[in-house]
Amino acid sequence: MDKIELAIIGAGVRGRYTYGEFIRNNNDICEVVAVVETKIGRREKFKEIFNLSEDKVFDNISDFFDKGKIADAVVICSSDNTHYSISTMALEKGYDVLVEGPVANNLDKLVHLKEVCENNEDRVFMAVMPYRYSNIFLKLKDIINSNDMGNLVNINYNSYIGYEKFVHNFVRGNWRLDNDTAPLILTNSCYDIDILEFLTNSQCEKISSFGNLNQFTRGNLQLNMSELCIRCSKDKDCPYYAERIYLNNKEMSRGVHIDPTEENLKNILKEGQYGQCVYSCDNNVCDNFISILKFKNNATATLNISAFTKNENRNIRLMFSHGEVYADLEEHIITIKKFIDDKDILIKFDKEDMDEKLIKDFISEINNRNINNLKSSVYSTINSHVTGFAGEFARVSETVINIDEFWNESCEMTKTIEKLIF
Repeated sequence: MDKIELAIIGAGVRGRYTYGEFIRNNNDICEVVAVVETKIGRREKFKEIFNLSEDKVFDNISDFFDKGKIADAVVICSSDNTHYSISTMALEKGYDVLVEGPVANNLDKLVHLKEVCENNEDRVFMAVMPYRYSNIFLKLKDIINSNDMGNLVNINYNSYIGYEKFVHNFVRGNWRLDNDTAPLILTNSCYDIDILEFLTNSQCEKISSFGNLNQFTRGNLQLNMSELCIRCSKDKDCPYYAERIYLNNKEMSRGVHIDPTEENLKNILKEGQYGQCVYSCDNNVCDNFISILKFKNNATATLNISAFTKNENRNIRLMFSHGEVYADLEEHIITIKKFIDDKDILIKFDKEDMDEKLIKDFISEINNRNINNLKSSVYSTINSHVTGFAGEFARVSETVINIDEFWNESCEMTKTIEKLIF
């Protein structure tokens, strides 16, 4: 296997810690040869860690592409609103591409994504859909396909974001404005919709959604509170107090400062966005969201997305004609309950790194060029992205959306607008 040269687009938490750490630990199969990062602190730190020369470090994407093709592949983990445009430019330059989800953050881009995939059939173009690599979900897929439990009737899927992660990402953080990124059903749950379609082996036919921003609004900012946590009298009672979260959560603190020491964190929380009261931010993202999905094979599902849990977790209950199956990603278990048996079957799994499996697969596919059978191709995620946008439209319009009709109308509208503009 040839050693693959990678350019990292975006040296934030995912770029530095997820992909960066993998590359450092697997430098026999891949290496970083370039980085693009707009923030100088993150850029210089990444340069130092990977010992990159100045001519391989870029503060904007245009300068990077002006250099021509200087790596085998790019890993795109920049902000959501850049995923599509950077992917298309990278493919045009001849790069293989691994891009974080959502691949497209608006419908205009999504309409063209199929064409982009078809025009680049010789390239490895993969999306980060890590649940496709999960032993738990693969086992669930085997159970469904075996028909041992009868026909799959209904799925109850819970995506518990956790209160700390929600306020970090969607109240104080980079995903707090859906017009800058994408709706919650895509930024948090494009992976969840993807795995629902993977498990049902069907496309969503209709979707309805409900949800809103209930808790984290200025209407809940009381007179005895401060707009900055550091000056607030509620510091001992408030679960969202910034210092308590970031001084006790190493992973989350990495998103606040490139060198998250206690001193650095306390200093940046005195005036930065991450030290702001959760009731005084400019956020507009739903803090609760539920969708009901009907698939073309008549299976149904509920997708429940909530900020209000102690810990982050995802669990799923599959209901069949002859039994039920429950899986918990945090507990790493599957429980099988057949109606005809008194004894439950418990399957325990080792903790796994789904991201690592996905990245290894990407590296392997660059070498093998098994392009028609990519496990996580961008092309295969288009339907679940459409479902996500339809789910948001269903929420806003308070209607049941037929997915095919929604998609066809979106394509026609995009073509009409583009004719007028261009």
